Formats: sequence, C-alpha cells, structure tokens
Amino acid sequence: PAEWSTWSLIMQNAGRFALTVLDIPNIGRGVGLALVLQAPGGKTYLYDTGTGYPDADGDWTGGLNAGRDVIAPFLEREGIAEIDGVIISHAHYDHFGGLIWLMDHVPIRQLIDCAYAFTGSRDAHYNEELGHYEALRRGFADRPGAYQAVWAGDTLGLDPQLKVDVIAPPRCFFEEPHPELRPEKNPAAHYLLNSNSLMLRIQHGSVVFLLPGDIEKEDQVRFLLPSVSPETLKCDVLVAPGHGLHSAPEFAEATRPDVTVASLFPDWLGSCTARTVFAAVGSEVYVTGANGDVRIESDGKSWRVTAER
Repeated sequence: PAEWSTWSLIMQNAGRFALTVLDIPNIGRGVGLALVLQAPGGKTYLYDTGTGYPDADGDWTGGLNAGRDVIAPFLEREGIAEIDGVIISHAHYDHFGGLIWLMDHVPIRQLIDCAYAFTGSRDAHYNEELGHYEALRRGFADRPGAYQAVWAGDTLGLDPQLKVDVIAPPRCFFEEPHPELRPEKNPAAHYLLNSNSLMLRIQHGSVVFLLPGDIEKEDQVRFLLPSVSPETLKCDVLVAPGHGLHSAPEFAEATRPDVTVASLFPDWLGSCTARTVFAAVGSEVYVTGANGDVRIESDGKSWRVTAER
C-alpha cells in the first residue's frame, strides 16, 4: 500500500521496527524468502533475498530475479538507497539468488551468514549453486569489514534498540548421522543446508520476532529443540520455518507465536501445514500467496499487521 512509505518515516521518528515478508512469484523452481527489516534507527537489512536462478543464456530462469523485481521496487517505494546488511540463512538460490543482482545495483555494506560450507557429495546442480554462493561470500570477505560469520550464542548489533541473538546453527553445525533415512529427492546438499539455516531472535522492547530459515520438520525436533532453552523460542511473531511446509507441532508448542507468516505460492496453499499447526496453538497465520506482502510493525510494546490482501 502507498501509505507504507509515509508510515516508514513515522516509524523512524517514533523508534519503530518493521519486518516485511515479500511475496515471491512462482517460477517453478524453489519457493523463495525475502524479508526487509527496517530498524528503529533508520537502517535497512535483508534476511534472505528471494529467488534468482541463473540460466544458460545469461538471464534468469522464469525471467525473474527477486532482487531486481521484488526487493528493488520495495526499496524505491520506501526511499531506501542502500542496504546496511544482507543476512543469508543458507546457500540455496531461492534464498540468495536476489543478492546476485542486488550486489551489482544497490550499495550493500555487509554480508552476514553462518559460514556453513557443505563438503559432501553433490551433483552438478548443487555444485553450481553452492559454489556460486561460496564465491559470492569470498567477494564480500575480501572487502574489509564487509563480511561477518555468526553462530549460536552470538549477537548482532543491527540497531541499539534491537536485541538480536543468533539461535542456530551451533559453531560445530548440525549433522545427520543417517542420511540413508532421507528421501532420495532430498540429498544432503539440500537438507543439511536447510538444517543449518541461520536462525535469529530479534527483540524490540517486549516484542519478539523469530526467523528460523528452512530448518526441516524432523530437524526442528531432533536438533533444534534439544539445543535451545524453551524460553528463548517463545515469540510474538514467527516467520514459518521451511515456507510453512515443515511445521512440527513440537516447535509450534515451543514458540506459540501470536502471528505466523509463511512465504509460499497460492497453488501450494493446500500443502501449507503452518495454517493448521500454528493455528492450533492460537496463532493468526498469514501466507504471502494468499495475503501478498505482509508487514509487521512494532513500537516495542505492541505490533500491528498489514497485508496487501
């Protein structure tokens, strides 16, 4: 909505924080996640950058790069000329693809991730994807002060009014002792990156946001819940793990969010388990495929949700 730009100015003056989950179009590959974090002091951060799959012709699969086609128009509407930091949860094209375009067209001060590098067997597709991100990371690391790696127990100084804690992964990373139990279509180069998503807890006053990336349902139960104190996971606003497709009741019970937002396509709504699993613990559930861009604004004491639809 047009009033968002005006509201962003009010937010900065009033010490407000906004998180916007952007609606990513379906190109038939990946799912996509892109969050814009507008800090109380006026800085702007991205948590993931949406879909961008380079094709053989030097263009983008489906004619879409979310950095160019989704994030850049949002930044222009908000009057944002540079990005203070990009936080990448994990190295899959539907989470970092938008950054490939953005880094050549928008000033970006810093890249933040957990430094995970998958060293196991990977096919040509995953070799290209993971290798592309590793090269991108090296490019930022070569610039003084432009790269930061963080793990569970670390904090991020994004804004004086925000307490940002890294919840996962641990420095030693989560590992799967029995990969043969995973479906063949979900190889280690896929599920281990999901499991080791960079998970953040952002507290603004008394309002808590939880961003868990793509950690899969079984790994939420086996790895994450045993490694994190229950009070750490309680939140007011949750971005659903795994696009709302990986919804463990145990994780829902631990987090008990008032608001849950899933980044998912309209034609995948029938598979969005977040709609029932998080609703069962009292959460109001939004899905970008049904609701469009979803924005949550906090004054540190309460929050409001605005959706396009």
